[in-house]
Amino acid sequence: MKQSSAKKVIGSNTEFDFSEVKQNNPKVSEKWLKKTLEMKSVYEPSRSEMQRLLEYVENKWFDQNPTDKSQASTLIREYYSRSSHPYALVIYFIENCREHNSGKTSSLCYYFMKEFLAWLKNTHIVNQKELLTDDIKLRALEACTRYNTALFPMAVTAFQLNHHGNEYMLPQIKAFLEKKKYNEAAVVAGKLRLQDHFTIDEIALPLVLQDKVNVLEQYAAGNLKLQQMVVQMLDSLVDRDVVIDDVISKSGVTNPKREKLNKKTLSKLAARLMKLYDIPQELCPNISKARGVGALRYLLYRRYIEGKMGTGSWEELVENAVSDNDYLKEQLVEQLMCYNELTEAVKWARNFQLSDECIPEVVAVKRREMDEGEDKQDQNTEGENWDDDCYSETEMSAHYYTLNLPDDHITVIDTKEKYQACLSTLTKPGTMIGIDAEWKPSFGSQVQKVALIQLATYDHAYLIDVKTLLRILTEDDWQLMVISVFCNQDIVKLGYGLDSDFKMFTKTFPFMEKTLAKMERVVDLEKLAQKVLDKVVNFMPDTEDASDDDKEDDNDSGINFKFQKVEERGLSELVRQCFGKALNKSEQMSDWERRPLRQPQIIYAALDAYILLKVYDKLVKIAREERLKIDLEPLTSMRWMKMSRGDKKKAKAKGQKIKPRLPKLLPPGPNQQSQHYAESPISPGDFTVVVDSMLQGLGKQLRSCGVDVHILDNTDSHDRAIEICQKEKRVVLTSGLPFMRVQGIVGDKMCYNVQTTTAREQVVEVLQYFNVKVTEKDIFSRCKVCNGNVYLQVPCNVFKENWIKLRKVSDQDKPITEPNIQYGINWSTMTVVNNNVPLQLDSIPEPMFDKVNTFFCCGTCGKVFWEGSHFAKVCDQFSHVLDMTDTGMNIYNS
Repeated sequence: MKQSSAKKVIGSNTEFDFSEVKQNNPKVSEKWLKKTLEMKSVYEPSRSEMQRLLEYVENKWFDQNPTDKSQASTLIREYYSRSSHPYALVIYFIENCREHNSGKTSSLCYYFMKEFLAWLKNTHIVNQKELLTDDIKLRALEACTRYNTALFPMAVTAFQLNHHGNEYMLPQIKAFLEKKKYNEAAVVAGKLRLQDHFTIDEIALPLVLQDKVNVLEQYAAGNLKLQQMVVQMLDSLVDRDVVIDDVISKSGVTNPKREKLNKKTLSKLAARLMKLYDIPQELCPNISKARGVGALRYLLYRRYIEGKMGTGSWEELVENAVSDNDYLKEQLVEQLMCYNELTEAVKWARNFQLSDECIPEVVAVKRREMDEGEDKQDQNTEGENWDDDCYSETEMSAHYYTLNLPDDHITVIDTKEKYQACLSTLTKPGTMIGIDAEWKPSFGSQVQKVALIQLATYDHAYLIDVKTLLRILTEDDWQLMVISVFCNQDIVKLGYGLDSDFKMFTKTFPFMEKTLAKMERVVDLEKLAQKVLDKVVNFMPDTEDASDDDKEDDNDSGINFKFQKVEERGLSELVRQCFGKALNKSEQMSDWERRPLRQPQIIYAALDAYILLKVYDKLVKIAREERLKIDLEPLTSMRWMKMSRGDKKKAKAKGQKIKPRLPKLLPPGPNQQSQHYAESPISPGDFTVVVDSMLQGLGKQLRSCGVDVHILDNTDSHDRAIEICQKEKRVVLTSGLPFMRVQGIVGDKMCYNVQTTTAREQVVEVLQYFNVKVTEKDIFSRCKVCNGNVYLQVPCNVFKENWIKLRKVSDQDKPITEPNIQYGINWSTMTVVNNNVPLQLDSIPEPMFDKVNTFFCCGTCGKVFWEGSHFAKVCDQFSHVLDMTDTGMNIYNS
């Protein structure tokens, strides 16, 4: 047997002749022969042949439609499959492609690597270890980084470059550094996990000086040691004694971004990375000082400019921000003098026992006067009036809404016995509860957790001391509160801006997340207030008689009240709109972890939960008086379940893969048996669904199969899908995080979590799961546009005759007076008789009148369809679920 006769060369017409070989070798088994010949059929082209292959692919690539690369893709994958060394082949393609220096993802060079990576995922290469030599890997590294690094991430996966013992690639990275290509060096070193072989000054510092922060973060991703070194380097750069020009000169970087290298910008970058990488403050003294000063300035602004902090809250947070840092203690005294607060500055200087040398001279002099007893009357007066800026109880009642509960009706829950008694009281059917939570503000990298949960009824407020109970209660104890209160359909729970509260709940109690997803009758008053107040004019009773000029400028008028500005969206503003007085928020920024709680904190916390009941009553009263058709118990959103951008960045920085909150259940493969929702098949006409706005493509495809589909608008929320499901008994089709919310309310059987991504895959997945059998007569039995299932069949000659007649009349600008009704259509006006909907005629090409026998007009929206090739395409698309035993013809093209 000659090898040439048994060899198939790609692109030639020579193939194995099994019959001839078998005839010449009758004793050889056919199975062995076939396997042997297939192995010999592997194509190992020479350099000249590879060049011809490349030119052939390039011709196909550049001759094709830019959006259709199917022929090139087929050729490329065939070459990879038949080559004895596909790794060498793809390197040759990349090195010699006419677009080898392009960094665009639309280039042929990028496509070669992309197709190779996709081919590898579905191919088992027996001698892979022998093929992936160090030499091949180095060639791949050089080929994919010669002009840019666009191909390199794919090459790392395809050629397994990120492995133990790949230090032989270091010279390539060092070559980049010699050419001052810091970006390329960082990308390659980061992907190959070779960062530990370079000092902080070799790569990280130049990236900072060139303001390539994104590259720096990628370079440090997953390397905790390097991340700490980067932040400490930035900390050293913001030191007072460091001169940035000297650093630049020493680094040798030729194109620094000097405008980005000021102390303030570097300090902000360092603080952000410090938070991103969870670097302890004690490792970065300069950054900690800068952040501490920033925190003090903010607190001073809140206290003396905004006037929104009470004395107790102010003192607690200042002490917390300053801590044991002598530098910050001195800064506090200096900053107080900037506000001309001499007495307050003296107070803190005495509390901190600062020496005269560390404080402004005027403060030192004043302190000595007070200590020596000079002008004793002034000393006593000043000492008593340090808190004169605070309102008295009478003044508070005049300016702010006050709590209408006796002190003995406010209970702090700090024992297990009190906790159980509290839940027993709150879970009585018909109870309405106001809920809120408090946590300590954070100015640094401190981890925030819920410190207090407030649950209030009309006659009692319960303050659950989370900080204390965390040491006492078990997970089951905490879950009991979620199940008996939040998931209890017999009681209504009221909150305001609940997303932040629930996000903090799950941060403090991660095990609560799945249970909270099933909560019922939880109302966010922020959402309800927007629906009510947007529709109410002259809401405030004391402004109804105001003149039009006053209403135009008066924010208290309540005319067309909308939440536009951040400061107008708070609960305090809503209370003012309802009752004429806002809430006093001076205790909002308090140290809620300090025990025992101060009395003003207790009153504030109780009122924040109690006022929700009063606001809800007011909104319900207004809605009923105005006869507003709105849901007074709108479902709360589930945005709190989504992973925040900051959490995603932290996970990426740690080298972690972001896992979906829901398990990804892949649809059954071709050799797997599908798990059907129903044991016996059902027809599309018996299957009714509501599809959320993210799956509109799926909804239209299902309508093409005859399924009754309600597709939500882009403005509709998932709550709307739940409402339709409960009212019309439709199955909810959704995906991702919203599925958990829907599932918790409507149950497993009335919702489905769509797993696949494209509409074509999704429709097959859904029909298979619900065991829906589609026949030809079901295809296009419903209108894709409006979901209507009534069609008016019109012969082509009738349609054409009236269509031409209408055009002539329109051209002559003469109205048609005599009605002409045939086939359920008024041809005089070209409208459907039953609902006067005009026919949609713009989509009909005039040549179709000579090709089509029958037109089908949707009796609901007026869309016109006709028989065409689209029907056959759809039948082919749904061949997996199409039952061809029941034939029929319906609607075809549009």
